[in-house]
Amino acid sequence: MSDIEFYKNLFDSYPDSLIILDTSFSILSINNSAEEFFQISRKKATGKKSSYLLDKQIEQLVKKAFEEERTVFGEEITSVLIKGEKVTVQAIACPVFNRKGEIEKMIVVIRNLQGIQFLSRKDSQKISTSKFENLILGLAHELKNPLSGIRGAAQILGVESDKNSEDAQCAQIIIKEVDRLNHLLEKLKDLEPFAKETFQYVDIHEILMDLILLETKSIRKSIEIKHDFDVTVPTILGDENSLKQVFLNILKNSIQAIGSSGNVNIKTRWNIDYKLDGQNSILIEFNDDGEGIPKDNIDKLYSPFFTTKKDGSGMGLFLSYQLIAKHGGAIFIESEEKIGTSVKIYLPTQYIK
Repeated sequence: MSDIEFYKNLFDSYPDSLIILDTSFSILSINNSAEEFFQISRKKATGKKSSYLLDKQIEQLVKKAFEEERTVFGEEITSVLIKGEKVTVQAIACPVFNRKGEIEKMIVVIRNLQGIQFLSRKDSQKISTSKFENLILGLAHELKNPLSGIRGAAQILGVESDKNSEDAQCAQIIIKEVDRLNHLLEKLKDLEPFAKETFQYVDIHEILMDLILLETKSIRKSIEIKHDFDVTVPTILGDENSLKQVFLNILKNSIQAIGSSGNVNIKTRWNIDYKLDGQNSILIEFNDDGEGIPKDNIDKLYSPFFTTKKDGSGMGLFLSYQLIAKHGGAIFIESEEKIGTSVKIYLPTQYIK
C-alpha cells in the first residue's frame, strides 16, 4: 500500500467527521463519517462553501483558527444538520501549513457528543432509580398501617356524631384524604421489583393503537392523534401492563398540554445511534404542539410529587421514569414554551436481568 492510499484509508476510517477546506473556506473533501453525519455525499459537498454544512458557531471557530494560525478547540454546541435535527457536537479547527509556513488548508473535526451524553444521562437515571425506589417503597410500607388506623378512627367518630355536626364533617374530610393517600400508595406498588417471568414478548404498536383508539373517543374532536410506526420494529421483552401505563400517562399529558386544538404525533423507529447495555433498541416518541414546559421545570419532572397540575399527584412521570428504567430503557423530555414537547422513550429489544 502506498503512502497516499494509507492516509486516504486513515482519513476515511477516522470515527469523527473530518472536513478539509481551502483558504477561501470551500470544501475540498469530507470523510465517510462526515458523509453519514451530514447525510450528504462527498461528491455533492465538494466545492460548496463551508457554511453549507457548518453551523455559524463552527464557522467562527474556523475563522479564528485561520486568523490566529493555531488549532482552536470549541466548546460543546448544539449544531443543526441539513434536515433540521439538533445534535450536540464539539468542533476543532486546525490549520495545515506548507513548507513556507503559510496556511494551505483547514481541517475541521466534528465530534458527535449525542451518544456520549445519552449514555451518561441514562446511567444517572439508573442511580436515581435505585435511590428513589428504596426511599419510596420504604415510606409506602410504613404509612399503610397508620393510615388504616386513622381511617378507622374517623369512621367511628363519624358514626358517633350527629350527621350535620362539625365533628361528622371533619370525619368525612379525614376519610376522603386518607383514601386519596391510599390511592397514591397503591400506585407505588408499581415500583416493586419485576419478576423475570412477567416479561413476555410485547407488541408496542398494538399497545399504542389500543391507547390511541381509547383516547380518540374520549377527547375533544379538535385534538388529533396521529401516528407514524416503523413496521420493522419487532416485539420486545417487557411487562405489558407497565408499558401500557407509561404510554397512557404520557399520551394524557400530551393531550392536556394542548389547548382548544392541536396535534399529538406518536412515532416509532429503530435507535441506530447507540445500544442499551449492548443491545439493539427502539425509540417511541410522543410529540405535541401544546404550551410547552418552562426550562426550569424540565429536570424536576422526574421527581416524585412535583406537579404543575391543580389536581395532579406528581407521580405519573416519576413512575413512568422508574418503570422504563426497570426495562433497561430511559426517558428524555425536550420542550419549548409555546412550541410543544417531545417525550422520547428508549427500550432495548431484549432485556432480562
